[in-house]
Amino acid sequence: MTARLLGVVTVAMLVLTGCATNVPARREPPPAPAPVIHAPVPAPVVIVPKPEPTPSLPPPVAEEPAPLPPTPDKPAPATPVTSLLASVQAAVAAGKLDQGAALSERALRISPRDAQLWYQLALIRARQNRIDDAAGAAKRALSLAAKDPILLQQINALLQELAAKGATNSGK
Repeated sequence: MTARLLGVVTVAMLVLTGCATNVPARREPPPAPAPVIHAPVPAPVVIVPKPEPTPSLPPPVAEEPAPLPPTPDKPAPATPVTSLLASVQAAVAAGKLDQGAALSERALRISPRDAQLWYQLALIRARQNRIDDAAGAAKRALSLAAKDPILLQQINALLQELAAKGATNSGK
């Protein structure tokens, strides 16, 4: 048994020696990983699509835009209606009431929603002593002159004057 024991011990020593040679006596730590350097993270790129142009609505169509009031440095552009209105005023100033009325009616065919033209016709009809026609034209002017406070005041004064004339004419 000693020989056998000796054989086992020898084999065990050989095994242990073999293992000992493969294992280093002193273990070295594994190499440290390379330090990770974090570069600044760029901001995310946001792509914003260009807004599609919204279809613009066409400007509202008016029968005829009211001319801008003239200024001393910039007179109002001449239009057929403004030319006729000037002719109406010239005819009335010359005492030609029938010609002024005809020119007013011609201008009203071009621009039937012009309160100033209706007011001029009402003035002419009042001077012609056609009270009912003058009152009708003045009422039409009044319905169209909502945005012109001065013209509204003039029309109302004319309507009061026509009402007074109508009362005196009906009393005769």
